[in-house]
Amino acid sequence: MSTEASTDSVPPPISGMRLARNASAMMAAQLLTWAMAFLVTIFQPRILGPLAIGQLSIALSIWMIAGVLITFGMDTFLMKAVARDPQHTGALIGTSMLVRVGLWAISCLVVFGYDLAVISADPTQTALIWIIGLMTLFSVLSGGLIAALNGLEQTHYVSLVTVISKVVLTVVSLALLFSGFDVIWIGWANVLAAFVAFLGDAFFLFRHHRPRWSVDLVAARQMLLDSKQYLVTALTLMVYQQVDRLFIALFASTEAVGWYGTAVNLFGTLMFFPVAIGTVIFPTLTRRFAAGQDHLRQAVRPIFNIMLALSMPIGLGLLALAEPIALLLYGEAFRPTGAVLAVMGLVLICTYLNTVLSQLLIAAERTAVLNIIMIAATVATLPLDFVLVPWTDQAFDNGALGGALAYTITELGILVAAIMALPKGTLGAQNWRVAVLTGVAGIGMVAAIWWLRATAFFLLGVPLGAVVYIGLVLAFRALPNEEMTLIKEALVKVLERLPFVRRRPGRVRVG
Repeated sequence: MSTEASTDSVPPPISGMRLARNASAMMAAQLLTWAMAFLVTIFQPRILGPLAIGQLSIALSIWMIAGVLITFGMDTFLMKAVARDPQHTGALIGTSMLVRVGLWAISCLVVFGYDLAVISADPTQTALIWIIGLMTLFSVLSGGLIAALNGLEQTHYVSLVTVISKVVLTVVSLALLFSGFDVIWIGWANVLAAFVAFLGDAFFLFRHHRPRWSVDLVAARQMLLDSKQYLVTALTLMVYQQVDRLFIALFASTEAVGWYGTAVNLFGTLMFFPVAIGTVIFPTLTRRFAAGQDHLRQAVRPIFNIMLALSMPIGLGLLALAEPIALLLYGEAFRPTGAVLAVMGLVLICTYLNTVLSQLLIAAERTAVLNIIMIAATVATLPLDFVLVPWTDQAFDNGALGGALAYTITELGILVAAIMALPKGTLGAQNWRVAVLTGVAGIGMVAAIWWLRATAFFLLGVPLGAVVYIGLVLAFRALPNEEMTLIKEALVKVLERLPFVRRRPGRVRVG
């Protein structure tokens, strides 16, 4: 093999500027959508109350599980297939959308049976289930379009549409809430936002890759067969995430589901960093794995370190200030949410890392191993919830706390198992050094802000904690130079995208 041929077969080194450009576009959008989702997360529970939030959470949980069955793992399959062969995007997306509509119709029959058997005595709950069902149709269709756009590395379009749909949801939801409309109308606001997202994603994808609308049963069957390995991962993950709510509803109360759902929603607004980075890095990881272990390792180690550095201050800061934050945002009716949110701070650290590790295992063709890990976690959470939810409901009058404790135990188990399942040598001593030093910096941050949690000035803990943590990370030299360069590049790109920042040529340098 000639040197030239060998060089051509190796993917170029990971580009800090390209990663920063794509990730910063997504993070900028995530920051905007975070701010909007945060507004809804604050006012919706405060105005509607724990019971209505619990009813909405139950409807969402039912259709989230159904949505995974409808998607059938096709999103991951589409992203990989489009990344490898963009010319077949139209045929792939057309087949996928037709299959999704058919699976959604079948899911409606299943949910109808569940509604008759379990929910029929609660008309509000029943109405919410069918409203969210319509939202799910638009969401699963939009999910396929997003997968194709991500496979084409057109994440900036996904970011733009996400911002637009979140603006619609935020404005309409807040207008309805402050006008005195009930939770049913909030459900319809979600339908509208999902429909807007579907139209936007379709517009950007179909401009260059028109779908081929043909009922090809052979192609549909083959797509489902190729996607089923990803279905197991997605389904087990969704059941794993939603089963806590079902146990809380069974052994505690609908109000406790509202406390838990409120904490999880706020927790979800803090997930924009791993979601953005994981989505942007996935095509790179896929190519790197194909090129060889050395190339994969070069891409993974800095991303893992960055996730460690981001997760520690956010997770531990949430642990320290959760209760006063919950009381400030939601009021006395949601005091039990504070304890749940504090435990979720520990979950967040594991979840940040698990988000990236799961993408890595899929890219490295270790989906079967990931499936086993998630199935084990799902199985483990059943006895944990069975024991912890009733125990915390009796001991602390807060069954939601049991769900959070079970979530923490299983997320930690997933993290350990995922690291052990990585290709040998993927992570190294440098990664463990970063883990120790960022952990020490996080503990130092908690020690510095803990005393503020019982005072009226607890919000000062946020800037104080940030200063202490960054100072300790820099003092310990916790992050290698490559990671610091990537962070600087990302920050520069994010700042450049802000409307009030004007770049002067020749003045911005990185590294």
